[in-house]
Amino acid sequence: MLPFIAGIAAGAVAVVAYNNNKKIRKNVNEGAKKAKHLAQEGYEKTKEFAKDVKASVDEKVESLKSKKEEKKIEKEGETANGNE
Repeated sequence: MLPFIAGIAAGAVAVVAYNNNKKIRKNVNEGAKKAKHLAQEGYEKTKEFAKDVKASVDEKVESLKSKKEEKKIEKEGETANGNE
């Protein structure tokens, strides 16, 4: 009895879907357009965020390099003063 009821329910769903296929297709197309738009926005935001992170990392690297150079120059200066 249960398979018979499940078959009737599946048939009813198929008939409703067939009768509303234009409406369903329209909703699916609208959903796909929205998803594409949201994905594009997300991609642009991610791209901008990555650009900001890269700039921040580059600044930090330059800062560390300059500090390293300053320490190297100080060390060379101390060595030169100590040898005199």
